[in-house]
Amino acid sequence: MTPLRSLAICAAAIAGVGCTKDATFNEPLPDYAAIHWVNAVPDTGQQDIRIVDIVSDAALFDANFRGSNMFYQPIEAGSRTVRIFNSSQDPVIAKQVLITTTLPLTANAGYTFIHAGFARTGGTPARTVLIIPDTPPSPDTTQVAVRAINAGAGLGNVDVFVVKRPVVATTVDSLPDARGAANVAFGSPAAYITLARDVAAADSIRVVFTTAGTKTVLAAVVAPPGTAGTPTADPIAGSRVGGSVLTAVLVPRSVAGSRAEPPVFTTPSAIYLVDRRPPHTAP
Repeated sequence: MTPLRSLAICAAAIAGVGCTKDATFNEPLPDYAAIHWVNAVPDTGQQDIRIVDIVSDAALFDANFRGSNMFYQPIEAGSRTVRIFNSSQDPVIAKQVLITTTLPLTANAGYTFIHAGFARTGGTPARTVLIIPDTPPSPDTTQVAVRAINAGAGLGNVDVFVVKRPVVATTVDSLPDARGAANVAFGSPAAYITLARDVAAADSIRVVFTTAGTKTVLAAVVAPPGTAGTPTADPIAGSRVGGSVLTAVLVPRSVAGSRAEPPVFTTPSAIYLVDRRPPHTAP
């Protein structure tokens, strides 16, 4: 028998043994965290945000300004390397790296990853990554919880109101004196606020952002209502579904004439994310 033929036979035998597993063998699953991605950079084009140190499905591709994933993505726990690229069909542009950062992730924890600030030279605040741990409460079936994050580049510190009232024009909004959070700086989250869930369309919860120390409204955005669960379909989180926990991320207007347009956003707004889903109702 020639050495080559002998090697081939041995390799085949080893491969056959290697492919045999005990019938009770269970492939171990990795530990996962959960993540939201948000593109809050108002003066540049589409972005790809993805993990580069391991093969992972956790990513946000072709993300326009204000692009996000409302519901969590699973992401492998550990120290992950995240890289943000320009998004393009041109390989030369697509390989341009905007930022690289390390993301420390604990198993079974949630995080919000926000690319925020101005990309153009001289813009204040400059483009940066915000990594915010999510620690949502567990409201009961009669309540929901809401918090705010200030990712509004150029808007300064803000006050946050969480109100329940019919939807009216923001220019005539009547706000209470008590704030849900005061003087929230760019890049900072406010605490979660727990309140009774909505029971009717006219009782809509909305998060209102004002210039700090004033009632000058920057953005007032109604929370998504959600959908009640049934015996055959689980609920979708929202202001009318008890047990839901939401985050409202303040984002600025787009910079006129920049690659962030279209679409053109002429006023600040908020992006809602779901930090806790309501309990299951379906098998």
